[in-house]
Amino acid sequence: MTGWAHIDEHPRFRRVADYLRSKAPPGKLPGRQHIDPIELAELLPWIMLIDVIRQPDAKLRYRIRLVGTEVVKTQGSDGTGKYVEDVLDKAEVAAILEGYGHIVRSHEPGYRRGIVATVGREHVLYRRIAFPLARDGEHVDMLMFVFAPDQKDP
Repeated sequence: MTGWAHIDEHPRFRRVADYLRSKAPPGKLPGRQHIDPIELAELLPWIMLIDVIRQPDAKLRYRIRLVGTEVVKTQGSDGTGKYVEDVLDKAEVAAILEGYGHIVRSHEPGYRRGIVATVGREHVLYRRIAFPLARDGEHVDMLMFVFAPDQKDP
């Protein structure tokens, strides 16, 4: 599901969307090089970065680069350096990876609301928006997530 329709659901979502829009080169996606963590210091605990790794067979893999402290608390572990499929509940992996692929192909943010897909955390509700980043402005090579807890039933 596209994230633009959900940007105003949480102030963190709006803040990151506005920030990335202000940093993007005209007509291009912003890249990691455009982001200054100091300018987002208050949001860092709620941010996760995932590298998009293009395989020789054209498949995509996703490796967790950074997990904010509040995201670690929500998920119950720190997956930094691991591939997404090695961290998430196996029953959820296919749907989550499909969503990541849609973000990479569409260049649009992706929204997800649900239960944390980490084993043992099935009781934790959350919302998140993932924004595509591209070093060259066109080919998505990173996803930037911003999380918010959700107290309502998904």
